[in-house]
Amino acid sequence: MSDTPADPLPAATTPADPLPADPTPAETPAAQAPSAGRGLGHRRIGLLRQRRVLVTTGIAVLAGSVLVTALTASASPSAEPHQADRPAACAPQDPTGPQPPAQDPAPTSVSTVEQAYYCIFDNYYGGSRLDDRPLLQYAAQAVVRELRKRDVDQPFAVLPALTGDRDKDWPLFAERLQEVLDAVPDDQALRSSLAVAAIQGMLTALHDNHADYQGPGSPGATPDAHPWGLGIGLNRTLPPAATAPDFTGPLFLTTVGTGTPAAAAGLKPGDVIEAVNNVPVFTNGQLNPGVVDSLRPSYPRRVPVTLTVRRPATDRTRRVRVTPGPLPAQPKPRVDVTLVAGGIADVRFDAFYPGVAQEALKAIADLKATTKLTGIIFDLRGNRGGVADEGNKLMGAFVHDATAVSFCDADGDCDPQPVDNSTPLLHLPMVTLTDDGCASACEVFATGVKDLHLGALVGTRTAGVNSGPARLYALNDHTSLIRLPSQRVIGANGEIIDGVGVPPDHFAPLTAADVSAGKDPALDKATAILSS
Repeated sequence: MSDTPADPLPAATTPADPLPADPTPAETPAAQAPSAGRGLGHRRIGLLRQRRVLVTTGIAVLAGSVLVTALTASASPSAEPHQADRPAACAPQDPTGPQPPAQDPAPTSVSTVEQAYYCIFDNYYGGSRLDDRPLLQYAAQAVVRELRKRDVDQPFAVLPALTGDRDKDWPLFAERLQEVLDAVPDDQALRSSLAVAAIQGMLTALHDNHADYQGPGSPGATPDAHPWGLGIGLNRTLPPAATAPDFTGPLFLTTVGTGTPAAAAGLKPGDVIEAVNNVPVFTNGQLNPGVVDSLRPSYPRRVPVTLTVRRPATDRTRRVRVTPGPLPAQPKPRVDVTLVAGGIADVRFDAFYPGVAQEALKAIADLKATTKLTGIIFDLRGNRGGVADEGNKLMGAFVHDATAVSFCDADGDCDPQPVDNSTPLLHLPMVTLTDDGCASACEVFATGVKDLHLGALVGTRTAGVNSGPARLYALNDHTSLIRLPSQRVIGANGEIIDGVGVPPDHFAPLTAADVSAGKDPALDKATAILSS
């Protein structure tokens, strides 16, 4: 979540989420071109459904997810004035405002790491109370891991004795880090990667799914910001919340993007992946994480991947060789509305991007002008988040004078987030479809729907990747951004959503057989509820 109107995790992304130590989700539909259509016999209004990434607006799908709020809910001011010998404070970013002139990239250095270090204390939720030692310990671990990965380990690459005084500990760590950078081969890219590792380590120490690093080396990025990979979406997406059970499969394709390497190889949604490069997806009931990593190759890896897939619709098993490559550029995000069961508007959007509420409400109004509507379905499965205020505007079409959630700081001071009373009431029943790909701002919406009794939730539990509103901060290498939440999300009933998620009122998971056969149990259940 971020308190800027645009915030590139994670995942997040998104996250999202994105983030936990392994923030990179498997390739999700958000990074794909249009794929197979959703149910049969639907009358479409607008474009075919597509998964979308909001890169141009600054809302990126991270390893984690993104919740963006208005700038008025900005990050806390610096807890302490910066000392004269420190680098300039990290600069909060407003991707929706005029952008400063581009600056030439500079090496990511110890100075950049220091800037990130104090940025965390000054702007993170409860940052003024943080113990600096875990941050520096994780930074040291990340640097050592990078040294060993590059086969340039150093005998003095150890964490110095720390005191718990952040201003005394930083010089000790900085001196040791500079020694390491000076000792490795004279390669600026290598030295920058070690400094970036230190920044990423500190953010990992926060164990926060909305705190992450974005810049060169971020997972999945290519030099021209176009996505890369096989072009598939998987039913295992975001890093699981603490409440999620172990994933026991099957692992199957939820989408296959048009014009992608996977589509060229003949893969289809619903195909069950049984092995990757002859390695079973599961061993003794446990998912082999390396197998999933092979399905999300990073740029510019072009090593072919051999998949053993079973198609439920035919029960045929075959081997398919797919070579990673560039994926189609992201389409402009928009709302997709389908009329189902004669009078129910099925509204789908894959992120709470700026303006989505107005677009959705206009699409409903346009449909209402020609059709007698009997209900609304908001299909938010796979929605990785975005601008929380957009959800509040949508909720305003179903209730007024209510608080959806609150954003609270470490001192317990909360900012209620009311629904938008300026949205005209639709006076129609509503059902919302959710799954474990619904994260961040999507979960804020789902929480509001549940707590305010606006309609039933159908599908599966949301991601639980929803720590709090965050903001982007630029560092002095002109390429690195860090994202830090300054508040926590609390539901209308006072409940914590992060790590727990929002359970549906009606459980309706999507199976590989359903996808392969073009069926959608959750949509069918929602339609039945609104038709009864």
